[in-house]
Amino acid sequence: MQVLEHSGNGITVDKGEVVSILGAPGSGKTRLGLELAFLRRPEVGLVLFQGENPLARKRSMQPLKRPREVTMLVQNAEDQLFARTVFDDVAFGPRQLFLPDAEMERRVTGALRAVRLDPAEVRDRSPFALSGGERRRVALAGVLAMEPVVLILDEPTANLDPRTRNEFSDLLRPLRHKSAIVWLTTSAREASQADRIYVLGDGHVSEVHGGDELLRDWRRLIPTGVELPAVFELAGALERRGFELPADVDSADLEDGIVTEWQRRHHDR
Repeated sequence: MQVLEHSGNGITVDKGEVVSILGAPGSGKTRLGLELAFLRRPEVGLVLFQGENPLARKRSMQPLKRPREVTMLVQNAEDQLFARTVFDDVAFGPRQLFLPDAEMERRVTGALRAVRLDPAEVRDRSPFALSGGERRRVALAGVLAMEPVVLILDEPTANLDPRTRNEFSDLLRPLRHKSAIVWLTTSAREASQADRIYVLGDGHVSEVHGGDELLRDWRRLIPTGVELPAVFELAGALERRGFELPADVDSADLEDGIVTEWQRRHHDR
């Protein structure tokens, strides 16, 4: 069942799936994410949630309301933590729903466990006493506690070290098939984990092959300026110097092709 659609860009998101939007820095991913989260009106077309446009006025004086079932984790979300304790920060969103105390407790503790933080250990601590990676997890727990139908992540691993980036990616695995996830990223490796992938470049959005097929099409990705694994960046640089490399291969075969071509060129000298 389709839960989110951006008619201006042809983006669709089905219930429980992970959709990645891949683009270079400055390509407009954040703007697009804000549109999908109903935090900004789309420049082209409409954004529909479960088939309806929440920003359409049904009566002339009726205030506009964005759906709370769609939440967004912004870039460097840990910078927006503000409460005295971790519990209060994670509980901020659910409190706006006027939930009973028992339901509030269930949501906050469940969200903290989902991001692999022990509620008993961290709930009364200041979020500012945590590491950068832990603060990013607290920020994610805050949006998970809203139990969204659609979760939009704007470069959630930006400015994290490689180990923490991998750990953060692992956090999303239990969320698959529960919330639909829209992951905005500059990394082709991260995008390849999605069920479906859109590439954003030159103001246009196009759907591409997912999974391992994404990186097999590395020649198409290089001009977009997205972040590619080192072997594909090297391959692009070598082709510009005249190397003849195999097409439609995975990283291991591409490495073999680079070595073979290097040996051939030096043997021929």
